[in-house]
Amino acid sequence: MDMRPAIEWTEDQYRAFGVVPQVARHRYHESPLFNREQVIALLESHPHGFIRGFTMGHDPEDYSDWKIVDVDRKWSGEDIWRAVESGRLWINILHVDRENLAFAELIRDMYEHLNEHCPQLGGATSAFSTLILSSPGAMVYYHLDAEPNMLWHIHGEKRMWVYPAMDLRFVPQEMIEDIYAGAMEDIPFRREFDQHAQCFHLKPGDVASWPHNGPHRIENIDMCVSLATSYYSPSVYYREYVQLANKFIVRKLGVRQPSMDEHGLAASCKRMSYRVLDKIRPFARSLPRNNFMTRLTLDPDAPNGIRHLDEEIVASYARQS
Repeated sequence: MDMRPAIEWTEDQYRAFGVVPQVARHRYHESPLFNREQVIALLESHPHGFIRGFTMGHDPEDYSDWKIVDVDRKWSGEDIWRAVESGRLWINILHVDRENLAFAELIRDMYEHLNEHCPQLGGATSAFSTLILSSPGAMVYYHLDAEPNMLWHIHGEKRMWVYPAMDLRFVPQEMIEDIYAGAMEDIPFRREFDQHAQCFHLKPGDVASWPHNGPHRIENIDMCVSLATSYYSPSVYYREYVQLANKFIVRKLGVRQPSMDEHGLAASCKRMSYRVLDKIRPFARSLPRNNFMTRLTLDPDAPNGIRHLDEEIVASYARQS
């Protein structure tokens, strides 16, 4: 990659970042950090506990087909790449910015640039970053994330649908609260939602961003490599504590549909009440509903890159070393 900046947007694109769904351009895909050989080397050097495998069905309305796939330690980075290339897999390489100095520098520079040019962020800091390898035809079901995020596309082509954020027609209010409390919710999706979505066709060098808590889903065209990054900012905390106060305090007072307003005296009282009460007696935040059990294991020589096991096993990333 030459000396030109990796992010070089128009003023309108900087102003729109995180405010409306948009696709802009970047140059990270030109970095040798993302070429095939370097990604394979990353798969072999990265802590195994941070490599997670999944597979899925073909119906975007049926989340129950999303399954854990064990990625056994015996497989090389080349084996994993080959399985993704020919299979139906979604591989998350978690915390690349924590475990790899080159990625840490890239992510740090990314947020320095965005904070300099996007004052609406209010001083964003990295929450987590994940390098994603995904098969041709693979998909991610309809969902939303607690933190704002963006998808820097590196290799291949995919389609992405982004739906109106904080719109209770598309995600019930109680489900939003549950997500902030740590639950992994299967958000109901119906095809007619697509009438209200913006659909983007992502190619290498595209970055997709959207408003905080915007539901979205993805379908691959080719094998894809993407970098997903999410961030914290003051506005994230404002929303988080209002949602948690609604779930754990306001509903307990008999209010069936609490206000989601994040500004003003009532919102400030909610945030303060939640923080004080949570320190005195911590609320029971949910853990993801995931027991790490599976009957599927990655196998680059098996159909779809997956071999079915006779018995359930604990996924290797969750086992004690």
